[in-house]
Amino acid sequence: MDTTHLEYTAEDLIAHKLQRNGLLVAKPKFDQDGADLIAFLEVADAAKFCRIQCKGRSLKSSENSNVKIPADYVAGAFFVFLYIDIGDNNTYIFCFSVNDIKTNWNLKAGKDKAKKYYTLNIYKNSFLNSAKNNSLLDFSFNPNKIELIKEVIKKSNSKREIKIFELMKIQKGLIDKTKKYNELKSLVSEIKHLEEMAGLHRKNHKLLVQQYEDKLNNFDKEIPKELIQKLNELVKENINAKDIIDQVKALIPKDIPETILEDYISKVLIRQSKI
Repeated sequence: MDTTHLEYTAEDLIAHKLQRNGLLVAKPKFDQDGADLIAFLEVADAAKFCRIQCKGRSLKSSENSNVKIPADYVAGAFFVFLYIDIGDNNTYIFCFSVNDIKTNWNLKAGKDKAKKYYTLNIYKNSFLNSAKNNSLLDFSFNPNKIELIKEVIKKSNSKREIKIFELMKIQKGLIDKTKKYNELKSLVSEIKHLEEMAGLHRKNHKLLVQQYEDKLNNFDKEIPKELIQKLNELVKENINAKDIIDQVKALIPKDIPETILEDYISKVLIRQSKI
C-alpha cells in the first residue's frame, strides 16, 4: 500500500503539534539520517536539535500494518512519530525515542544482510488496548513527550547532529545562490523577450512607415491641380514645407489635414526636386 500521501499528512500534523508546544520546526531539503523534520528550541543555538522521522499508517481497511526504520538512524537525538488513521474523527499520534525503539521494536536484518532495521508491528485490535501486549498507549504523544524532546535537544551535541547542521548551512547557501541565479536567468529572459519585442516593433514600424510613404506618393490624386501647381512652384524656390503651407493656406481644402500635406511636401515633392 502506498503510504506517501498519509506520511505527508503525518508530517503536517506532527509539525503542527510540535509548534503548538513551543518547538521550532524545519523541513530539510535533503534526506539525511531519517530527518523528515528537524526540531529546534531556539534559532540562536541551531546546532542543538533533534531529527524526527514521520510515519503514517492506515488501519481503515486492514487489521495490521508495520513501520520499518534503518537501524543506523536510531542514535543520537532522534525520534519517530507515528500517525495512525483508523477512519474515525480522532487523531492518534505516537512518539518513540531512541531508547523506546531499541527496547520495544524488533531488530531484523534486511535483504542486504549487512543492513538492519527496527520494525514495529501495529494491530488494529490492540494498539489502543492497554491490556494487550501490542498496545501503543504508553507511547502516545503528550506533554511528557514534549519535555523529553526538549531535554534531548538540550543535550544534543553528537557528531551526527553537527554534520546535519553543517549540511543545512550548505543547503541554505545553495538555496541563496540558486535564488540569485534564478533572478539573473529571469532578467536575461526578460531582456531577450524585450529585444525580440523591440525587433518586432522595429519591423512593424518600418512596414507602417513604408505603407505611409507609399500612400504619400499617391497623395497628389487627393490634391486640387491648382494647389499642386502652386506647391511645385514653391518647392523650386527652395522654401521649406512649413513656410510653403503658410503661403498656400487659402488653397488647402478643409478635408486635407495640414500635417499630411506638410509630409507630402517634404517627403515627396522636396525629395523629387533634389533628384
